[in-house]
Amino acid sequence: MRHGLVAIGVLLASGACAPNTGVSRLAGENQALREENARLSRDLTERDEALARYEQQVATLTKLGPDRPLHKVAPVKLEIASLSGGADYDGRPGDDGVTLHLRPRDADGDAVKTPGKISIQLLDNSDLGSPRVVAKCVYDDIEQVREMWYGKFLTQHFTVKCPFEAGVRLPASRKLLATAEFVDIVTGVTLTANQEVSFKP
Repeated sequence: MRHGLVAIGVLLASGACAPNTGVSRLAGENQALREENARLSRDLTERDEALARYEQQVATLTKLGPDRPLHKVAPVKLEIASLSGGADYDGRPGDDGVTLHLRPRDADGDAVKTPGKISIQLLDNSDLGSPRVVAKCVYDDIEQVREMWYGKFLTQHFTVKCPFEAGVRLPASRKLLATAEFVDIVTGVTLTANQEVSFKP
């Protein structure tokens, strides 16, 4: 008899806990669903706002027409500014690469800060029959290129570092031909410039 009462008590206790556990689980699921619904609602609002901005931009561009004078503000020439040349990057004797100061210029000759992609190639031309690439550096992250711009104290240029490749043999002449390429992402124009630069071994 005593064993039977104990068994009934255990069943009643377990039965009492089960509904509470189920309610707690359902409450957790409902909370998760509410949070997911709120997130989706925010995403939908942000998408609608972005779409409205794009539609406004398209409408504005349509009003301006296809003959916008982009050439008036776009760069038409790339200049390798003075002080470009070998640079020490590790604080030990000798240069570790070449730093170029690149200045895009518009049709009026003014420096232009415009978003773009930059690539540098350093060439050893000491043997004209067999030119040799000493380094090649590509910067295609628009934000990274933007941070290379210096516009204070009459500088107005991109400062671009191009380290030598590890273990590369450098020319005894201590001179390299630097070729810079700048792609203006606004107009798609590609500008190039070449200049002989010196370095310290």
